[in-house]
Amino acid sequence: MKNTDYTDIKDPIVDLYYPSKEKRDAMNALSAARRDYPKDHIANLELEMLAGMISNYYSKRTLDLLCEFCCDPEIINYRLDILEDFRNIPKLGATVKKTVDIMLENDRKNIYRLSNPDSFTMLAESLEAFEAYVDCMEILHSFYTENKDKLRAKGIINMFRYFEEQFEDKHYKELRRECRELREMIKNRIRSVTVAINLDETLVPVSAGILELSSEPYILKPSVLDRIIYHGANFQSNKILKSAKNKYNGVNVEGGKNINAADKALFEELSDMTDSYVAKIGDVLEEYQKITLKDMYSISYQLDFYLGAIDLINLCENSGLKMCRPVITDKTTRIKGLFDPIYFREARTYNMHNKDQRPVVTNDITFGEDADFYILTGANNGGKTTFVRAVGICFCMAQAGLYVPAESCELCPADYIYTHFPKEEQTGINASRFTTEIKQFRTISDTITPSGLLFMNESIQSTTPKECVDIAGEMVRIFTMIGVRGIFATHLLELADKVDELNKTELRSRLESLVVLTDEKTGERKYKVVRGKPSQTSLAKTVLDEFGISYEEIKKRLDRTK
Repeated sequence: MKNTDYTDIKDPIVDLYYPSKEKRDAMNALSAARRDYPKDHIANLELEMLAGMISNYYSKRTLDLLCEFCCDPEIINYRLDILEDFRNIPKLGATVKKTVDIMLENDRKNIYRLSNPDSFTMLAESLEAFEAYVDCMEILHSFYTENKDKLRAKGIINMFRYFEEQFEDKHYKELRRECRELREMIKNRIRSVTVAINLDETLVPVSAGILELSSEPYILKPSVLDRIIYHGANFQSNKILKSAKNKYNGVNVEGGKNINAADKALFEELSDMTDSYVAKIGDVLEEYQKITLKDMYSISYQLDFYLGAIDLINLCENSGLKMCRPVITDKTTRIKGLFDPIYFREARTYNMHNKDQRPVVTNDITFGEDADFYILTGANNGGKTTFVRAVGICFCMAQAGLYVPAESCELCPADYIYTHFPKEEQTGINASRFTTEIKQFRTISDTITPSGLLFMNESIQSTTPKECVDIAGEMVRIFTMIGVRGIFATHLLELADKVDELNKTELRSRLESLVVLTDEKTGERKYKVVRGKPSQTSLAKTVLDEFGISYEEIKKRLDRTK
């Protein structure tokens, strides 16, 4: 994944992500320091998909927040407060989104012609952008006046204070007044000009001047000479005027000479007059550009983050699953009723098209009371990977300042999340793959701290079974000695049996065994994760069952053929 260059990010004036510039700068500096850290967690926890589920238009920015691993309770609670204001006051999000969308849409239409419109038509269209801004400011002011006592989040209050400062600004009020004047000016713009032309004795124009300007079009009546020339045909004054304009533009029409010096001077005088209108409106529109548009874009992507998160909460809760506000702690993590939003999405899609429904099973996990690192075992397709991913996603969402997919959550933040999920095609005895795995773990061990999280899924399977157990055991011992929290999902049942033995060594993280429940008789997966030792079902049988190879089933088939 391409790294974000945080040094080029410009701070938004309205900041719904950070309570202060100092906090933003500190997080940007931390992200820059982690630039070369492993990024496997993005793919292994499917964070890009999660970001897309949250954000409709700015998923990349949402992904950056999910991977920020903020440990600052002030920042996390700042965002959670904003989320809850949007959630508790439904009209808040709808009002801000409506006004921001209107301003941005007008900006997209008019931004390239605000400064130098070249006709009254374009002037009128460009002026609509500022008028839309005025209307939006009125809407925001009215909403704030009616609802300011309901607002609780510091970030939301700061946003409306910014809008109010703009609304009450003397410069803005002057622009608003000029806008009305300009609109009236365009409405009553020059429609006709009365011109006096001096002719010489041969009827050749020698000079001309403007006598009168009018907001009404001049109706040209045919003279006796015109009636003779046109022989009663429809007299179209616009054709004559168009011909004059074409002459002025240097086009030789009707086989005559180009317009003479008197004609040219006359049209230049008219151009000077209309230019004054253009300059006046151009000044107003240029000022409008300076005071608003750059701020609306930052509000738009931040707003998308919160409103998308609320949509996800509503979607899950309408399906009977609870999401909650995490409580940030400095020691213990307790998560109850946890589920994986990625699997929830898959199950929901499947259930919409199939009669047999896939359940979304919730689970609990604790870090810090009597266990910090877990060895998770169980049959294939029993939910091990889904459970590990759910725990990782819960940390990412909580530290991004979002509700988490759980009934309740007390969470001690992680300063970074490391993952190691070898792909299925990479498992099996392979010396090259084994070397790669060891190098990856060396990279992790060089940077991970006691505040880090480590999730491993079927790691260390590229050598002989005995070596797998020995090396995996040594890896677990190294990381628990550092004091890392985490989960190791594995088929190495012997590793789970070593938990008690490993706990007797000098470890900062206490080990515990988890197992995914399976009905021993039917083989039905329960998807429930509980503490306990693994059953003695062999790895071979588990793998064979995954591919539908069963001694009992094949024996029955052979018996039927006798």
